[in-house]
Amino acid sequence: MERLLHETRETFTALMIATCLAAGIGGAVFYTLGPDGWLVERVRAVLLDPNLATLAALTAIIAGLALAKRALDRNATNSLVNNLLVGAVGLGGFIMILQSVYTVLS
Repeated sequence: MERLLHETRETFTALMIATCLAAGIGGAVFYTLGPDGWLVERVRAVLLDPNLATLAALTAIIAGLALAKRALDRNATNSLVNNLLVGAVGLGGFIMILQSVYTVLS
């Protein structure tokens, strides 16, 4: 009987700890990513500024191209075309960044 009580107490304790942990993590995620969360407010602030929005878009495009290149290189027999494609788009992005810097400085 003591063993049953001991195992029940251990199980109850483990379930309570897991429940508290899940509630804590869930609350932190909600306050971070919820409708009024601080991360959502930061993203809105970045998207309202045209310069930062352009920089964020270029970062997302570069990250997408890096993922696409990794996916293309995995199945490709000729990676020269993939490198040329990514290099051309990267050069275009670099030119756009230089133009934005020139616009800001002038």
